[in-house]
Amino acid sequence: MTTSNSNKGVAELIRVLDTIERLRIQRQQTTDRNSSRIQNKKRFTQQELNDEVCGTYKNLLTGRSRRMPDRQTLMEIADYLECTSGERNDLLLSAGYVPIPLPLSDRKFGRVLEQARSIMQQLPYPAMIVTDMLDIVGYNESFCDLFGLSDFSFTANQTNLFDLHFNEELPIRPGSSFDEKSQSRWESHGIVGIQSFKNRHPALFVDSRYARFHEMMEKYAEIREFWNREAWTDEQDLETPKYFLARLPCSVERKPIRYNHLHLSVTDQAYPRIEFFVPADESARQVFAAWGCAIDCSFKSWRR
Repeated sequence: MTTSNSNKGVAELIRVLDTIERLRIQRQQTTDRNSSRIQNKKRFTQQELNDEVCGTYKNLLTGRSRRMPDRQTLMEIADYLECTSGERNDLLLSAGYVPIPLPLSDRKFGRVLEQARSIMQQLPYPAMIVTDMLDIVGYNESFCDLFGLSDFSFTANQTNLFDLHFNEELPIRPGSSFDEKSQSRWESHGIVGIQSFKNRHPALFVDSRYARFHEMMEKYAEIREFWNREAWTDEQDLETPKYFLARLPCSVERKPIRYNHLHLSVTDQAYPRIEFFVPADESARQVFAAWGCAIDCSFKSWRR
């Protein structure tokens, strides 16, 4: 390493440590003010941070180590310091790491949403548009038809994917857990969704923007039940069909079908994105066709 690169690395490390210390002292001062209301709390000391999160922290402070903590270690320090999304990004940027994507501005979100709607109209399958908070902000007619949601107002109820999956009053939960095998698949899909949401939103219990999610945690017992459970990876979940008892048009008859739940990113960010559904067996192809959905396109050609 050249002298200039070495000096740059030292300066970057000092900037990171200054950021950590600023956040640590802020937390310590807040804790001291609230000490009468909190028991068994963190002390937010340098020693505690060293002992519980980063075993080289004291060495970094004294200059005995000059190795920059990796991104995962900084995220663990951010967890310990109970950082908001903005504070996490300050910490990551101080170390030269890629920040966590933040929500789009209202103006940019509006433009991306129009783009998503335009793409969704071209899809030959049932589809919906989902935000980073998993709110459903758009859908096509065949999506409502296939899953029996035609009489449900998404706008009035401000529906979220967690509502769609866990609410027993909506058709998807009972239609997706009608026997032991479908129940197991319904649970696995829910667990994958919860774990992915947790990973994407590390400030889940700090930022006020998650207040509505906390209400859903209270409303749906399964969210807490599945919170620390592991199932498949996102890729395995995409590859493995789900089950549903689908109704044919102008009929009360329901038949079990298998379908794949896929997604399509609209921009270089993960959200908002289009989630769509393709048949995975002959029964599903018949039901999709009965509802006017195209069934002659390979879903693999739409995966991104």
